[in-house]
Amino acid sequence: MIAATHSPARLPWLAALAAAILQAAPAQAADAADARYDVFTELPPPPRHTDPDAEQQLELELVVNGLASGVIASVTRQGGRFQLRAQDLRQAGLLLDTAEDSLFIDSLEGVSADYDAPRQQLHLTVSPERLPAQHLGGSAEAFAPAQQDTGALLNYDLYVSGGERAAFRASLWHEARLFGPFGLFSTTGALRSNAGRAYVRFDTIWRWSDERSMTTMEAGDIITRTLPWAPAIRLGGAQVSRDFSVRPDIVTYPLPEFAGSAALPSTVELVVNGQRIAGSQVRPGPFALDTLPPISGYGEANLIVTDMHGRSVATALPFYVSSILLRPGLADYSVAAGAFRRNYGTANFDYGRLAASASLRRGMTSGLTLEARAEATGTMRLLGAGAVFRLGNLGIVSTAYARSFHKGRQGGQLTLGYEYQARTFSLGLRHSRQDRHYADLGVLDRNGRQNRPECLSEPPAESCAGNRERSTAATASIAIGSASTLGIGYFDIRRSGTADARLANLSWALPLVGESRINASISRDFAERGWSGAITLTIPLGGGNLGTGVSRDNAGRSGLRADYSRAVPSDGGLGWSASAFSEGGGRPYLRGDVLWRAQPVQLRAGAYGRDEVTGWFGASGSLVFMDGSLFAANRVSDAFAVVSTDGEAGIPVRYENQLIGRTGSGGKLLVPSASAYYPAHYDIDTLSLSPNVKADTVSRRVAIAAGSGHVIRFPIERAIAVRATIADTRGEPLPAGTPITVNRKDRAYVGWDGMLFIDDASPETGLEAILPDGTRCHAAFSVPAEAEEIIDAGTLTCRS
Repeated sequence: MIAATHSPARLPWLAALAAAILQAAPAQAADAADARYDVFTELPPPPRHTDPDAEQQLELELVVNGLASGVIASVTRQGGRFQLRAQDLRQAGLLLDTAEDSLFIDSLEGVSADYDAPRQQLHLTVSPERLPAQHLGGSAEAFAPAQQDTGALLNYDLYVSGGERAAFRASLWHEARLFGPFGLFSTTGALRSNAGRAYVRFDTIWRWSDERSMTTMEAGDIITRTLPWAPAIRLGGAQVSRDFSVRPDIVTYPLPEFAGSAALPSTVELVVNGQRIAGSQVRPGPFALDTLPPISGYGEANLIVTDMHGRSVATALPFYVSSILLRPGLADYSVAAGAFRRNYGTANFDYGRLAASASLRRGMTSGLTLEARAEATGTMRLLGAGAVFRLGNLGIVSTAYARSFHKGRQGGQLTLGYEYQARTFSLGLRHSRQDRHYADLGVLDRNGRQNRPECLSEPPAESCAGNRERSTAATASIAIGSASTLGIGYFDIRRSGTADARLANLSWALPLVGESRINASISRDFAERGWSGAITLTIPLGGGNLGTGVSRDNAGRSGLRADYSRAVPSDGGLGWSASAFSEGGGRPYLRGDVLWRAQPVQLRAGAYGRDEVTGWFGASGSLVFMDGSLFAANRVSDAFAVVSTDGEAGIPVRYENQLIGRTGSGGKLLVPSASAYYPAHYDIDTLSLSPNVKADTVSRRVAIAAGSGHVIRFPIERAIAVRATIADTRGEPLPAGTPITVNRKDRAYVGWDGMLFIDDASPETGLEAILPDGTRCHAAFSVPAEAEEIIDAGTLTCRS
């Protein structure tokens, strides 16, 4: 047996070697394991267990009530709690009243959170009060001021009559109008034969309006703009007033609020009286529809909300709309001063004492409008106040009281009113009472027109108690079935110094087959203790209407009537009417007239009489000077337009999609009737023109100021249109899509089989083509300078 022996000096070295080998073994095993994982031969070991309550930093998309907000927020998760920046929540649409930079979701009342790990989303369930309100349907077109150019016009109306025993009479009414950026100047008058005064001036006035402030200024012969319970009078002076007519785009009365709330992304529909009038998609949260209902008075709307899962909820919302009320914060006013106009229609420059008036209306709430009124002369003062308010959905009540102080005497006026309108029923009640010594501008004007100097003396005579007045009116309308209507009315007017009037009326309208209808009415005069009535039958016949009827008056006399009328076609032509009326079996009263309307004038003629026949003739129209041209047209009662096509004649012109006519030899057409301040569509139709006519603009939307005119220009250009086939030097058509430069400025493209169309060529035209390989080739052709049709240039050879 052999025993091993080791030197004591070598033992430390051996121990160090053994330790190194033992330490390297695990590392080599780990490297080997990593190598196995790199070739995906085995799955990695499961992750270590994490603490669910440990804090986590996440980047999550915020989803609010099922609607993705598109906001990626940094979220700190601490167990079941989520902390976010307030800015991210606001950006996602939440309403927060906190000043903190970050907050936990569970600290917000009405908000909860749910973490969707697979989609990396944080779903927030938010109550409606935490979401912003949405206003739908309130968008309107940008305001565009009405246009007006400088011009002048003359409206005229000639009337001549005479007969066997009737004296010859003639009159020529006129209106001379000058307009432009300075406003509108107008004067009216009439030349008359066999009258005390050969020429009578009616009104001379200057008017200017500012659309942004809705203010109109007038000077000259004005009619005061006042409240419903105050009379309007004629003054020679000036007036400044709010004029809503210059802004038809503004709704002046309160609109009902159709509001609701959506918990999820939804679709909203508004149905009024069975008609869908609005609809939109809404985000979660409260919403309101700013929609103008198509009715006035009482109505019922159904608000239907359908969420993203198809579930629908319908809510009935009754409402009441009245144009008598003013929108909250909106004011209507008028201030006028001048001299009373006397003997209107008989004297030219007869003015009386000075007078002034002012009125104010202001919407306080959606259901209350307050009114105020003041008037003054040298001897009279008046103050008044009123209110118009809505009784929920039960109608509108109005009340007003005015107190006057005139030459040491006081008087008052009380006005009460009520109205209700619905789809099948309407009711109106009105009562007005003036006591003995009440005086306002209307009373003083009436006394002056009645030439009662005793009422203008100091003090007024007792006989002037005619100022005492009381009037009561009640009207109702009832729809019977789908088309029949029954109307009821009662009127009681009592004025000192005149006969009382007390009437009751019942009317009935019943449609029959087609457009035929029956109208019947019966009236009771309580003052004269008499009955009257009538029944008529109207039947469409031969493009017109035939009417027959029987009537009875208060005295018991019966009458028979028959008439036929045929209206003038909308584009002009001939119309006529005739009637016969016999009373008490006597000779009939006959009447007949014809009317012919053309673009430059309207002519009328007729005759009437029983035993003696009187004939008459009339002609009316306008002469308009605009844009260096004189136009003859039918009477221009308001705004008008001149359509210009740069001298191109025969182009059809449409106004609001209705054909008005064709441009004349100068390339212009007068549109004599346009709605003032309404942005209407004006179009030209170039489809019927030759291919060489080019129009960059064929439709315009323009508003024109009241009483004024505007030139609407549609530039028309004549071009040379050419078609050709372009090929290379081998006769092969150039590839489709090859770009062609025309005369070094315009661009065209080659079509299939080398077809080329140029819409604006010149007599000498040069072409340059860029071939697919980048090389260029050139061609040229010559054509006549003027042509009505497309020119065929044949085959062109493109040479390098």
